[in-house]
Amino acid sequence: MRWRLALAFHVLALLAVVHAGAPLWLEAGAALPVLASFWHEYRGFRGRGAAVSMRLGAKSVVVEIDGETMAASPPRVLYGSEWLLVLEFPLASARRRHLLLTLFPDSLAADELRRLRRWLHYESD
Repeated sequence: MRWRLALAFHVLALLAVVHAGAPLWLEAGAALPVLASFWHEYRGFRGRGAAVSMRLGAKSVVVEIDGETMAASPPRVLYGSEWLLVLEFPLASARRRHLLLTLFPDSLAADELRRLRRWLHYESD
């Protein structure tokens, strides 16, 4: 969904620049930041991988992304409520510096979500 919205907004921005009625050199100059922003968003979208599994240890987390197993430090909770949990895992990998994991209430079984919340509350400090 994010990728589709980014594509739509960048296309709309380019159309606005083209139909602004400015001189060609000004339109080209205004289109460059839009294209650079789109390229940045595309690179970020292409580099995302899905976390296949996550195992909680005593003081560490092991995540498996696209078949590659990586050790992660305890996650930082970016947002937490009963409806949504957003975690940021710092990774010790040359390719990835961090992993953002968004968990909705139905993305984990009730016992697993309770175990994760308990681990975040008591053992990640």
